[in-house]
Amino acid sequence: MNQILVTERGNGGQGNKFNEPKKLVGINAIVIFFAISIIILGICMIAGSVFAKEGINETVQANMKPVVNVTKNDENNTIEINVKHIRGIKTIEYNWNEEESKTIEGNNSTEINEEIELIGGTNVLSLKITEENGESVTYKKEYTAPNLADIQLEAVANGVKVTVTSEEMIDYIKYRWNNGEEQKVEVGDTKYEGTINTPKGQNRLKIEVVDINNAKSRTEKIVVGDTEPTLKLSAKIQNGKKYFVIDAEDDEEISKIEITQNEGTKQTFDVKSKTYHQEIEMTEGLNKLLVTVYNKNGLSVQRGGQHNNE
Repeated sequence: MNQILVTERGNGGQGNKFNEPKKLVGINAIVIFFAISIIILGICMIAGSVFAKEGINETVQANMKPVVNVTKNDENNTIEINVKHIRGIKTIEYNWNEEESKTIEGNNSTEINEEIELIGGTNVLSLKITEENGESVTYKKEYTAPNLADIQLEAVANGVKVTVTSEEMIDYIKYRWNNGEEQKVEVGDTKYEGTINTPKGQNRLKIEVVDINNAKSRTEKIVVGDTEPTLKLSAKIQNGKKYFVIDAEDDEEISKIEITQNEGTKQTFDVKSKTYHQEIEMTEGLNKLLVTVYNKNGLSVQRGGQHNNE
């Protein structure tokens, strides 16, 4: 007996002929969806990378400091300063040996070239470069100019002691106070020492030394015309004990006093007053005392004494 096996698949066993295209459409949609998703993700990653790169560049630029190049020119005895920066440079401040600073205006330029004069001997140049956002960078280096005369200034009572040394013969020295009349001193030697009287109050002293080869060394300094403090040492006996008595005075202000007793450790006392008084009890035997008084303008006086306490 013949049997016919019929498997039902919807419409008379031909259902997969209609369902297979639907399945293909669904797979294609999924593939397209994932492809679009990958493209969108790639675009986002590229955009994020560009944004991150720009952010990093901005951070790097914000933290960049001015670039400073300093060159010594022995032919014309100058220091050549070159400063570059991505932002504007506001000022360049410089000084020799921590003395009064001078300022070069940058006017927010991104590059500045400037020459400053060397001074004789060995000296330390300090620079401070400030950019438009207030960020700054410093530079410090020692320079020697043996072919220029070395000028040393020291404040003394009522004047300035000037000491000049040179490898070449010094022809003459010119100086003036503030913008006053220029004075000239003939020298004719490799060394000069002298004292220039200082006007009362604060004044600017400008000095130029010229040797026989016409090489010029210049310096200037703010000087305060002043006299040194007064200091008196005495001894007294009170209640059977002996004392050193210190009395000091200055017309403006005593800044500090240094006291050494019997070769011991030097003691320093800040004063900030016009007068100072102290009594120091003596020990048994020979007593020694050394006292130095400084005023606010750096002038000083020193006295020593000794007393036998038997």
